Amino acid sequence: MLLSLNSITAYAAWQKDSQNRWSWIENETKATGWKNIDNSWYYFNMNGLMNTGWLKDNDEKWYYLASSGTMQIGWFKDNDNKWYHLSRSGAMDISWLKDEDNKWYYLSNSGVMLTGWLKDKNEKWYYLSNNGSMDIGWLEDKGNIYYLNSGGEMVTGKLTIDGDVYIFSENGQLLSKEISNSIESDETSSDEIRKGYVITESSPLNVREEPSASSNILGTVPKKNKVKVIGNEVNGFYKISYNDLTGWSSSEWIKLISDDDEIVNDDNEDLDEGLNVELGEERTAPPASDNKYYYSNNNIFYKVKLSPPFLKDDGSPIVGNCTWYAWGRIWELTGQAPVDAKFLGNGYEWWQSNLNTGKYKTGDKPRVGALAVWKPSLVGSGGFGHVAVIEKIENGKVYISESSWHGSLFKYRELYNTQDLYGYIYLDEPNY
Repeated sequence: MLLSLNSITAYAAWQKDSQNRWSWIENETKATGWKNIDNSWYYFNMNGLMNTGWLKDNDEKWYYLASSGTMQIGWFKDNDNKWYHLSRSGAMDISWLKDEDNKWYYLSNSGVMLTGWLKDKNEKWYYLSNNGSMDIGWLEDKGNIYYLNSGGEMVTGKLTIDGDVYIFSENGQLLSKEISNSIESDETSSDEIRKGYVITESSPLNVREEPSASSNILGTVPKKNKVKVIGNEVNGFYKISYNDLTGWSSSEWIKLISDDDEIVNDDNEDLDEGLNVELGEERTAPPASDNKYYYSNNNIFYKVKLSPPFLKDDGSPIVGNCTWYAWGRIWELTGQAPVDAKFLGNGYEWWQSNLNTGKYKTGDKPRVGALAVWKPSLVGSGGFGHVAVIEKIENGKVYISESSWHGSLFKYRELYNTQDLYGYIYLDEPNY
């Protein structure tokens, strides 16, 4: 197509025939081909009739002519409700397009603007939002979490983001985050000796040769016994001393204490009637907005903006999220971020994630401090299941704290719909 202006003669005019078809007449001759009239482009076929709709020109490119006959440019939504983009020359764009808003879009070989996942000719994966623009940064899709780099490419393998190291599968799904389990606490010197006690409920704590879950076990420390903690945490382990035994134990199950703290060792304690778990008070109100277990980038769901105060894809505010809240509550209760169990994705997926990792013991009896996990069949869950934390058991009644994606920041209530439960994950009984 040649976009050059031809002057209109004094005798040029529009003409409509008996079938309501338009022609452009110059010097008693019908125009054919492309014609610029009053700074708008039109196309007339070999019979001099004005074209409308899609047009494939001799240059093998596609153009779109409105019902008025004018050639369209820019974004255009056809009668099929699909979006197209027409260049300044009017030719339909295909492949990658950087628009005037400096955002990238992808148009198929037929010109249709694509949305969702895209695998390009270079075997790279990208994600295009509902408005077609290429996403970058954190992305949640169908319960899985992904990261798209500054070029829009989906990340796999290990990547450091804002100082934290994340592990992604070959399919781009977030598997784990290497995270510090302390919350902005004062650093202690490497040789400082502090006091602690073992907070497991029914199992002794393993003492290992090295700060690794695969290291040899040197011995065990009974539950609720005092230990000496030597130096800082290393790889999720404290170096401890107990009687004549010295080695490394998981920091998840050691609570640091002061000289004034009282240690109670009651082997006859009834777990089912305890008022609250060892770490933290019973939560009956929502966490404050400055509570870093919930409202900080160390909470993976906050990090990827799947929690208050962020927005959903449709622009509405996120009022609550059961997985965000439970992730923070587990950390708040146990003192350990729930990284090893790979609690990611939708609520119902947490049950299988725990079984796959073997992190915690499970059962069908509720306990204070346990995590309740519902199946996708739970009414009102949208097929995503649900998770909540048991806060209290009293007079045969079980009370939980929870949050909800469908409009509830926090609720303290009786346990419900137990017929849809997978069961309970016992956070006080880790297998490693």
